[in-house]
Amino acid sequence: MARAMEASPGMIAAPTGAVMVVGGGIAGMQASLDLADQGFKVYLVEKSSAIGGKMAQLDKTFPTNDCAMCTISPKLVETGRHPNIELLTDSEVLGIDGDVGDYRVQVRRQPRYVDVDVCIGCGDCARVCPVVIPDMFNEGS
Repeated sequence: MARAMEASPGMIAAPTGAVMVVGGGIAGMQASLDLADQGFKVYLVEKSSAIGGKMAQLDKTFPTNDCAMCTISPKLVETGRHPNIELLTDSEVLGIDGDVGDYRVQVRRQPRYVDVDVCIGCGDCARVCPVVIPDMFNEGS
């Protein structure tokens, strides 16, 4: 892991390196936010098409019976909007080479078939798409 540059009190440190967090569940999001707030450039790699992990699929959480989305939603938004975090969804780590402080990581990104810079999440493309695939978020149903 690279070190963040030290700054004088009151100054924000510029990132001097990058960190990769593998897994975009609740722990991966929190680790990414903590590192990004310290000034690191963070690459958050998630194998599924969205961050949130299993917690995003839950209705209630044990033992308090709290709403899972009520708990995780602020972290989802903060992670997605943080300027020091780059999300790499539909991606997996294939290999890591290098030495301490100088790693090279090979990542495979699956095609999205949607231009994420233009997409507004309206669902119009899904309604006219001729290909039907299982809904993996709902365990294939």
